[in-house]
Amino acid sequence: MPQLKNGYIKINRALLYHPSLTKHNRSFCEIGAFIWLLLEASFADREYRINNIIIKLKRGQICCSLSYIAEAWNWNKSKVQRFFDKLIENQTITTDTPTDTPANTPNVVTICNYDIYQDIPNNTPNNTKHNKLDIINYNKFNDLLWNKVKIKRGSKEKAFKAWDKLNNKIDNNLLVNKFNELINNTEDKKFVPHLSTWLNDKRWEENLEFNKTNDNEFGLIQRNPFRNLSFWKKGRKMPNDIDSDIEIMHKKGEISNEAMKQMGFSI
Repeated sequence: MPQLKNGYIKINRALLYHPSLTKHNRSFCEIGAFIWLLLEASFADREYRINNIIIKLKRGQICCSLSYIAEAWNWNKSKVQRFFDKLIENQTITTDTPTDTPANTPNVVTICNYDIYQDIPNNTPNNTKHNKLDIINYNKFNDLLWNKVKIKRGSKEKAFKAWDKLNNKIDNNLLVNKFNELINNTEDKKFVPHLSTWLNDKRWEENLEFNKTNDNEFGLIQRNPFRNLSFWKKGRKMPNDIDSDIEIMHKKGEISNEAMKQMGFSI
């Protein structure tokens, strides 16, 4: 398979209605369906009215029912849902129910990493906070970190801000290697943290080394039991953490009494 290269072409929204490309009962392929989502998504923050309800859409979001999409793509609703499930599984989109809206209000679809598909709005009326970013640093962040990590979760803008706070004090190769090591050692990829959270918590300082056990343990691989120490120090306990591990680090003076109380320990 040839290596994919970065780059852009302009696609006018009117493409969807071009007389040379329309025909009766046309059905979209999956590529065409995803391009439709990109073309229909909001380029900048805006208010959108549906069923007499005002919904505030962010850049890269779209709000419409499965029935509407099925009609536009000439698919049935089940096929649209299966396609959405696949996009969600591959962390391409997310879907959320708008808050304070009637039950029949369609979900808001957010295209993850929208800026990869679309350039950053510049000098655009009613644009988003992206205009306030340092574009030079933003491009540097793209090249040195964002485009090199294997899984991209969470807000790209938040990840950029977390990275920018480091003021180039941390080697980017170290960040890439540590984050990708974490990804490789996480069996269920949905538990990979958002890059912004990982950066803000300085989790590259954690020991991610995996060690082989003794032969009588069949050569299984074990995690460092204290890998979540940075969370424990903040009073945050992860679901699979073992109390005895936390107590050991507390006795060593690594965790404060206040943090222990926040995690439910009696001190």
